Amino acid sequence: MVQKDDDGTGGLFMSIMVPVYIPSCFVGLCRQLLVEYVHEKTNKYRDLYKIMGMKLSNYRIAWFLTYIIKSIIIGSMILITILYKMEFQASFDVILCFMLFIMAQVGQTLLLSTFFSNSQLAGEFGSFFQTILSTFYFASLYKLDYLIYVCPQSIISYYLMNILKDSSNTEAFYYCVISLSIHLIVYYQLFNFLEEQVTNGGKFFGKCLWKRKNKTGYDQFEDQMEMKRQFDVEGLAFTSVEIIKLFKQYGDVIAIENLNLEIYSQQILCILGQNGAGKTTTLNILTGLIEKTSGKILYFGKNFDEERDEIQKLIGFCPQENLLYDQLTVKESLQYQHMMRGSESGSEIEMWLNLMQLQQYSNYKTNELSGGNKRKLQIALALVGGSQIIFLDEPTTSIDPESRRQIWKILKEIKQINKTLILTTHFLDEAEELADRIAIMKQGSIKIQGSPENIKKELEVGFTLTFGNIQSSQQQSQIKQLFHELDCSSGSKLEYDNIKYILNQNQLFSIVEKLNELNKIDNIKIQLIQNTLEAAYLKLNKDNLEDDQIIKEYSFPIKSTNDVKTRQILQIFALLYKKYYILKRNFTLQLMLVLPMLILLFAYFFGYHLLQSKDQIQFFVSLFISQSFSLNSSIFINTPILERELKIRQQLKQMGVSQFTYIFATFLGDYVIIFIITSFIYILSLQVEFLESEQLLKILTLFGLSIISFSYTASFMFSSNQSAFKIFPVINFLFCYLLPSMIDLQLQNQYSEFFTYIFPLYTLNLALQDKNQDQDYSIYFLVQFVIFMFLYQILEKHLILFENRKNVQDSNSKLQIQNIQFGYNQNKQVLKQIDLQLSPQKILSLLGPNGAGKTTLIQLITDCLKLKWGSIMYNKNMIISSCQQCEGLWEDLTAEEILYLYARIKGSIRNLKNEISQILRILSIKGKIVNMSGGQRRKVALAISLIGDSGIIILDEPSNGLDPISRRNLQNMIKAHVYKRNSSIILTTHDMDEAQYLSDNISFIINGQQPFPQQSSAQLIEQYGSGILLSIRAKNKEALDQVTLAFPKHQKEGLLIVIKLGNEYDVPTTIKIIKNLCQEDLIGTFTIKQANLEQVFLRQCRKQYDED
Repeated sequence: MVQKDDDGTGGLFMSIMVPVYIPSCFVGLCRQLLVEYVHEKTNKYRDLYKIMGMKLSNYRIAWFLTYIIKSIIIGSMILITILYKMEFQASFDVILCFMLFIMAQVGQTLLLSTFFSNSQLAGEFGSFFQTILSTFYFASLYKLDYLIYVCPQSIISYYLMNILKDSSNTEAFYYCVISLSIHLIVYYQLFNFLEEQVTNGGKFFGKCLWKRKNKTGYDQFEDQMEMKRQFDVEGLAFTSVEIIKLFKQYGDVIAIENLNLEIYSQQILCILGQNGAGKTTTLNILTGLIEKTSGKILYFGKNFDEERDEIQKLIGFCPQENLLYDQLTVKESLQYQHMMRGSESGSEIEMWLNLMQLQQYSNYKTNELSGGNKRKLQIALALVGGSQIIFLDEPTTSIDPESRRQIWKILKEIKQINKTLILTTHFLDEAEELADRIAIMKQGSIKIQGSPENIKKELEVGFTLTFGNIQSSQQQSQIKQLFHELDCSSGSKLEYDNIKYILNQNQLFSIVEKLNELNKIDNIKIQLIQNTLEAAYLKLNKDNLEDDQIIKEYSFPIKSTNDVKTRQILQIFALLYKKYYILKRNFTLQLMLVLPMLILLFAYFFGYHLLQSKDQIQFFVSLFISQSFSLNSSIFINTPILERELKIRQQLKQMGVSQFTYIFATFLGDYVIIFIITSFIYILSLQVEFLESEQLLKILTLFGLSIISFSYTASFMFSSNQSAFKIFPVINFLFCYLLPSMIDLQLQNQYSEFFTYIFPLYTLNLALQDKNQDQDYSIYFLVQFVIFMFLYQILEKHLILFENRKNVQDSNSKLQIQNIQFGYNQNKQVLKQIDLQLSPQKILSLLGPNGAGKTTLIQLITDCLKLKWGSIMYNKNMIISSCQQCEGLWEDLTAEEILYLYARIKGSIRNLKNEISQILRILSIKGKIVNMSGGQRRKVALAISLIGDSGIIILDEPSNGLDPISRRNLQNMIKAHVYKRNSSIILTTHDMDEAQYLSDNISFIINGQQPFPQQSSAQLIEQYGSGILLSIRAKNKEALDQVTLAFPKHQKEGLLIVIKLGNEYDVPTTIKIIKNLCQEDLIGTFTIKQANLEQVFLRQCRKQYDED
């Protein structure tokens, strides 16, 4: 038993707290290491470094050394205190043992990381595990001395306790050095072994023992590639990558099935397919980010499985999601990539900055960039360092059309310098512009491959001939009669007052005379558009396309309550259900709930059996109660930070959730959790005969109020949930409990009263140790609760819950924006004199390049930013829903559950089941959010904005990352929503076809300004468009002269002639001229492009780039 020595409290402190607290001081840092290392491993940062050329052994050494240095910094104060207590005797011995302990504990933590793929779960379990290990010191009291040497925590405690009693104890020193050295070697070697096992798919021994080292390696690849380049000089493309019978299966789901493909040098291969078709999985297998189930991959004739390390040095990879370090600047990120590749930085970095138009942002931190500029940086990182084979997974997502074209130009230039490029994209114009060859995937296999022209020819998509402004059924009959003999009736399609025919080139040329007859019918307008790759893609996937049927069926009538109290009750229950679902499904949160109870069980076990007096037991158990609450305090700080980070909190405000409703529901959910923990402590503590039962119950009940409100207020110290999860438990334990206790002990309670009003854990510890119940601590908890809840409400109102809106006066407008000006700092105005008006049942599109100010304007409308100048007017009681670029989704819920909760939050009380099932069917979404792809999550975010009864819906790039089929279904759904309900929509998009299809009015924002007032797309195209453009490529110089005679008004560049079609060249006349030129074999290819909104956008975009 531990005896109370002559020093009284000091002796008790030394004999109990030192063995526990010295290792505990490092628990927070080890927790941080676990969270960060597992986070990088799970998010593929580590694998990306390997593709960059970094040896994983060096990667692991870097982590090991970094956290040794951090541990030394933290441990230096403890070390100085111990040496001072010993009067600096045996300093070398103590320092050596302490250093070995630090290295062994870091090694132990890294070893623990190999068993986890969830960073939060790793952090929570690691904290618990290392806290429990510190109690092994007390094994000697059971005459189980050998258990002391099981872990570094108990070894260092045992050594320090012995050396403090007798500084000349050399036996303890030798035991400590030998055992810690063994631990260090075993932990680090096991860590390396297990990491290699995971990385190489269990082939560690085979790789290490049986791999031959003759003529392999990077130099051999360079020799082979140089030989291959000789074929290029002669104009013969060689195979860079060959894929043979590739197969990938996840459980019962087949992701890739018998995929065969050859990829050639100096070519761009574009892989197309719907979300979930297997594109990203294929790229991840080819780059080594994930393992295949079976099949073979050859790079330059070498097996990827056998020569992975050497091959990956040749690969550059731009992943679908940006993997950037927030605290590095743009230039530092490129320099870091160069160092990883072993290249010299300097001129090449400047080249990439200029090519990607990032020069002016070179000193910006990556988290300060717009979404488009982050994407540009990620592409640049894939290209630097001499990569030979470059994989680009949706490289131009979130980038405006002008920036896209700049990147296209860069990729074309890169292709010419012996590079092989493989990209996936959902922009079919991008695929048509860039790709030498295209492979279209469906359900894990390639359905068709070839050049864009060959794919269009094979799928028989040629031209769309549109007859518009049809006024009567008689005119309709005339048109159909003239086309009766032509075998294209299956391609005809009636759409309001238009009839469309899809024709191939031969059919088009055969009806020239008939078109002349139709052209004479009064008022009928004839338009001819050459079909793009999108038409071929849609034809191949037509079974997944829902078109007019959506508009006919969608949607069921919605009944929403207008009663304030009823809506408030619905909102409270919805938020409580959300808490229940998350706790039910999130194993990490469940562990955070259970582990503190297990720690208390250990504390009770040791305290009750090892300590003699009731005072000692009370002291020991209360210590662990405080430590338990500090470890699981992340539960309470998690919700407010995460929901602010994901913009859920602001979104709930726009949907009519008051501050009181939100705080009450969130607090009530958290209090139920802490009630479970406090009930367990109450039952356990009764066994120790702590306090009177009524007094203990009152302390624990009121402490719950205090610790939750304290956590909510402390949440404003953190900008991300990840950082709070790592740091807050450490802060809570060290600065809110341990440090005040130490100060209180040293200064004889001089600041006790002050600390008692500020720190809940400190107050709890005092209350639990007050064996005589001399003081009523309940008043302190109540004061803390009132203070912290008041502070939380004030901080929330001033930092995130802005109120920009005023009531609109004009009944014909749902939203009016007048003279808005805004800047993040005094040096640069982001928005300048913006004026907008949104009418009922209309769609207003905001268009502009990246960084123009569109997202800032949306954040002002949704009260995410504080308006400084101007006015935003709409009905204060109107529900506003938004689908913003940052999807605010609870990952542990299913799509159906999220839609149900948001519908209740908006006050919907009827037809919920029908509406939810219909939206899920149309958008093809199901399952839990955590298992969804980026495109699927985007659909859920859109569904949230459409569900229920919203007056204004704000869609910030809603189709970003969606395939063409999903995009088309989504667009039709948006149209139907506006048509069937009294909703108005504000839309931002980089897809000009989407804007042209959906918008009633359009406003451009260029460098924060409107170059002209909002107007319809037709007006913009008429005023600023380039008209209908006919491009003809003549076969030779002689043919060029003949073509220019046929079209006197033209622009010429080499063999290419561009003609702007107008009144002089109507459709029948133009087709007749082209037919004659083709028959005379003068034309190589020709294209016809309709005047569109993209032409207007590109002109306006260039103004911003010119100003920049």
